[in-house]
Amino acid sequence: MNLNNDKNKKIVVFIIAVLILIIVATFVVIQQIGPYNKNNKEDIVIDIPTGSTLSQVTDILKENNLIKNKTLFKLYARVSDNSAKLKSGKYLFNQTYSNKEIVKDLSEGKIYNDGIKITVPEGSTSFEIMDILAKSKLGEVSSYEKLINNPKEFKEKFKFLDDEKIKSLEGFLYPSTYYFSEKQSEKEVLEHMLETFDSKYTDKLQNKQKELNKSLYEVVNLASIVEKEAVLDEDRPIIASVFYNRIKIDMPLQSDATIQYIFKERKKSITYNDLKIDSPYNTYKIAGLPPTPIANPGIKSIEAVLYPDNTDYLYFVATIEGGNTYSKTYEEHVKNVEKYRKDREERNNSYSTDK
Repeated sequence: MNLNNDKNKKIVVFIIAVLILIIVATFVVIQQIGPYNKNNKEDIVIDIPTGSTLSQVTDILKENNLIKNKTLFKLYARVSDNSAKLKSGKYLFNQTYSNKEIVKDLSEGKIYNDGIKITVPEGSTSFEIMDILAKSKLGEVSSYEKLINNPKEFKEKFKFLDDEKIKSLEGFLYPSTYYFSEKQSEKEVLEHMLETFDSKYTDKLQNKQKELNKSLYEVVNLASIVEKEAVLDEDRPIIASVFYNRIKIDMPLQSDATIQYIFKERKKSITYNDLKIDSPYNTYKIAGLPPTPIANPGIKSIEAVLYPDNTDYLYFVATIEGGNTYSKTYEEHVKNVEKYRKDREERNNSYSTDK
């Protein structure tokens, strides 16, 4: 009996020791991943270079006395599933930030906006983006053009570009507001836009793409056409369904937007002669998708392609209010086109009378 009691006491002591050890270890870990100095609110600006690994990011943070333990920081980033989502750019931190707060800001790309501000509108073409960047003194158009037409330069960092059908970065330069430094190279500027696309194209969207048995090239290509054809957000999933319905019956997409892409400067309207142009972007003559996206779509157009409405429509025409009228047959479509022309003429006549 005494031997059993001694054995039980030893077990109890061992369990208590283990629990104490766990508590102490937990306290140490919490203390190590907490603020470096909760009393020092002096701001520190750090620069995370494009393409930095988790280890490189950790080194930068440690050198600037923003984290206490590099191993625990990397472990937290991995456990929180953010190790591959840390974005480049300048960040404003201070020593009151915990590891959790630092990782959150880095993964969400909450960059410190102290550089040259540029805004890339949704639906911008690569030509328009190059012009915006050059006018903002952020590089040369010729350098951008070479890089945009050579996606192989970016495949190592951005695996989503590893598709033989992707011949250009057109479609992947995500439209947003950016802040760049004059010191950044043309390649670094484009890499930041690609990083933004990568962050927007979430695992959920990637899984939906696979479920639809579509390639990223197909999704972004069609989304770029939807982007240029739609005015109202609610029309995007319907327009996507129209194009899907045309593809199912081997009907050409017949999109004026793809013909507009042939011209460096957008035309006021497409003529019948334009419809006869021999070009892989003339979707009146060539069935299927054009060789590249025709613009850089926003997330709503991408989602519309991945989650299209279920319709039987094959045609659509604009209304003077900005939306579209949809039809299932060509005869209905012709009537809708005539109505649009009549409504437009009446509105123009009304404007002339008012003047």
